[in-house]
Amino acid sequence: MKKILTVLALSAFIVTIISCDRNGNTDKVEITNETEAALYEMYPDATDVSWQFKSGYSVASFSSSFTKSDNSVRRSAWFDDMGGWYMTETDITYDRLPEAVKAAFESSEYASWTIDDIDMLERGGVETIYVIEVEGVMEGRTVEMDLYYSPDGILVKQIADADSDYDYDDYIPTDPGTGIRDFIEENYPGARIVEVDEEGGYVEVEIIDGGVCRELLFEMGGTWIYTKTGLRLAEVPENIMQFFNSSEYSSARIDDVDHYLMPGNEFYRFELEGRGDDVEIDIYPDGTIEVVDRGGNGGNGNGQMVGEEVAAFIEDRYPGAVILEYDYDDGMLEVEIFHDSREKDVYFNGADEWVWSKWEVRVSELPAAVIAALDAEYGRYEIDDAEFVETPSSQYYVIEIEFGDDNEIELRMDADGNIL
Repeated sequence: MKKILTVLALSAFIVTIISCDRNGNTDKVEITNETEAALYEMYPDATDVSWQFKSGYSVASFSSSFTKSDNSVRRSAWFDDMGGWYMTETDITYDRLPEAVKAAFESSEYASWTIDDIDMLERGGVETIYVIEVEGVMEGRTVEMDLYYSPDGILVKQIADADSDYDYDDYIPTDPGTGIRDFIEENYPGARIVEVDEEGGYVEVEIIDGGVCRELLFEMGGTWIYTKTGLRLAEVPENIMQFFNSSEYSSARIDDVDHYLMPGNEFYRFELEGRGDDVEIDIYPDGTIEVVDRGGNGGNGNGQMVGEEVAAFIEDRYPGAVILEYDYDDGMLEVEIFHDSREKDVYFNGADEWVWSKWEVRVSELPAAVIAALDAEYGRYEIDDAEFVETPSSQYYVIEIEFGDDNEIELRMDADGNIL
C-alpha cells in the first residue's frame, strides 16, 4: 500500500481496503487518507496491513519491528477518521517485559501458572500497560486471569475469564477533562493516569501515585467525590487499629481495608467476616465507628458503575434486589445486593458472565440431612459459619466447623448431607 506523505492535500479522499474474514468472505473497509497516513507515520515499516472497524475506530492489524535489527511483531493500532491515534496493542515475549514487571509477576501468587500470552498496551496520554495472560486453578476450577501491570511492576487490575475475543476496546483512554486533570495534578503531583471510565453520570479515574494505586470518583462536571486507596493491614495507621482492637468487632476477621478521602472528611472502611453476617464498618480518625449504611455509603453503591448486562442479570435472577455496592476481588466483579431480606454477594467474570452467588445462612436454616451428617461425622465440632453457594451448575453449603482453638475444618456439602 502506498504511503501517504501529504495528509492535508488528500484529506478529501478515502482509501478502500478489502478485508477478509476467517471464512474467506470479503468486505470493503473505507479508511481515510488521514488514518492511513497516521499509521505509516508511526510505523514506517508496517507490512501485512489489514483494517477493521471496531467500536467506532479504524483498527489496523500489521507487522512491524521494535528496532531495525528485531524480528517483526504483530500489532493492532486504533485511529479515528482524522488520523488521531488512541492505542496500540503489541504481542510481546516475556523477555521484553520491564524488569520490574517480571519481578512483580515472579513474586506473585500467579508465578506458577502457565503464561498464555503477553500484550503491551500503549495509549495516548495515559500509562503504558503490560498484560500477562495466565491459566491456572482457583477454588478447584480452571481459570484464565489477565494481569495488568504498570511499567514499574504495580498490579493495577486483574480480570478472570475475559471474553476470548476481547481486544481491549474498552481500555482506550477517555479524556477526563481539563478540570479533572488539573485536580489530579494539584493533589497528586506526578501521578500517572491508568484508566478513565464514564458511566451513570460519574467519572472514575484510576491513577498510580508514586507506588500507590488510587481510584478517584468525580461527577461528570468534574466535582471530586472521593479518593479510595486499598491498604494492606500493615499500612493501616496505628491509632485506627487501636480503635478497631478495642471495639466490639475486634474478634472478626479483617477481609479488606480501604481508605476513603473526601471533601472535609476521611475514614477507613473495614470489611469483616465473623459469626453471622459479614459487616462493614467505617472508622474515623477521632475514633468514631459507624456500621456502613447498606444504601451505599462511600460513593459506589446503588450500582451506578455496574454494567447493563450485570444489572439485568441480577434483576432477572433476584427480582426486586437492590444493588448495594460493587468491588473487584481476584479478578471477579463482586456485586453486593439486598434480596429476600438478606445480603447476597453475586460474582461475575471478565465477560460479565455469572460465576456464582453466596450468602450467609443461620444454622437453623441448614437442611436436616446436613445437620445429621455433621452430627454423625463431626459430633464434637461446633458450626462456626455457614454459607449457601449457587453456581450455574450446582448448589451447596460451605460450612466452617471448629473444635477447640486449633481444629478448624471447612466442608462443602449438598442439601442431602453429602460431603463434596
